[in-house]
Amino acid sequence: MKKHFLFLGIVIFATVLSFALFNSLTKAQANSSVLSANNNIALQKVEIHQNDIQAELCIFLPSLEQWGPYATLIVDGKVISNSEVALINAKDPNTAKSQTRCYQFTFPVTVTEKMSKTAVLKLEKLTADYQGGLLTETGLVAIKKRLQETQPQIDFTVVIEKGKGGGGAYIQILAKPDGMSDDQAFQLIQQATIEEVPETWQEVVNLQ
Repeated sequence: MKKHFLFLGIVIFATVLSFALFNSLTKAQANSSVLSANNNIALQKVEIHQNDIQAELCIFLPSLEQWGPYATLIVDGKVISNSEVALINAKDPNTAKSQTRCYQFTFPVTVTEKMSKTAVLKLEKLTADYQGGLLTETGLVAIKKRLQETQPQIDFTVVIEKGKGGGGAYIQILAKPDGMSDDQAFQLIQQATIEEVPETWQEVVNLQ
């Protein structure tokens, strides 16, 4: 039977390190015209580089869980998804204790003179491991119960293997409907492991 290995946590953050920029950049302030009434999100800054645009958002999160935000930047009608997102001060213990956390989003954009002078920055959604994820006892029970509500014929367990390199974990499918492949069952299980909160915040930013 095919093994579907798990990473230790669905949401993985990179630490933002201070480094010298050899390419010149321009800091653009947010336009005062806010298109959303959501007061839980604040745009701190936008930095324009030759090959990307970076934006820093501070977000009041639904809980103290490890939330992963997803954002888009609309430039000249083109929707650009963030290629990277990093939690600011990820190594600071106080960051995990606060529901307000700041993130740096990177959008792969080649800046040209013909480009529009403004863009729309949108926070699309927040995602986190449902009830702590599959690698916790309470999370596994909650996820199986959640899956049973829509897919009662699917059953699975999580097998943890120990090894010299730290070991790993994988999903073992115990039961599934006739005609359903292991990959299809795994996708449904994976969907049940993720808690998703849609967002509507957006703001016009200057690119000058």
